[in-house]
Amino acid sequence: MPPEAALWWLRTAIGDLAAARALLAVAAVAPRQAAYLAQQAAKKALKATIALQGDEPPLTHDLLFLVQRSPDDAALRRVLVDIVALSGAQSVARYPQLDDPPYDLEEAEQLVADASRFVIAVQAYFDDLGLGGTGLAPV
Repeated sequence: MPPEAALWWLRTAIGDLAAARALLAVAAVAPRQAAYLAQQAAKKALKATIALQGDEPPLTHDLLFLVQRSPDDAALRRVLVDIVALSGAQSVARYPQLDDPPYDLEEAEQLVADASRFVIAVQAYFDDLGLGGTGLAPV
């Protein structure tokens, strides 16, 4: 897979993270929307590192699986996040069940902060490789 594909994944992650942050500021939008986009941002950032290795990113929403497939030198296993909660936001936020408690604003803010840690770590990894991760515009 060419480096352009990896950059596309990262730019898409940056865009999802920006949208999640923006939604947190809109009182009329349920916090679950930001929670879902936070999970998407983290997932796409992790897939960027897999694509950078030349591999096709797997079709999964499981962030722990993606972290395990990321390159060791990206140091993503050391990013301190609640990966279970962030990974679970994909299904809980997108397909809430009647008996699921809704995300509150504080929970959504924490998920966005955790996703941000992954995106920043991947941007730094791309920077270290000379690919300008922090200078990328969102898609």
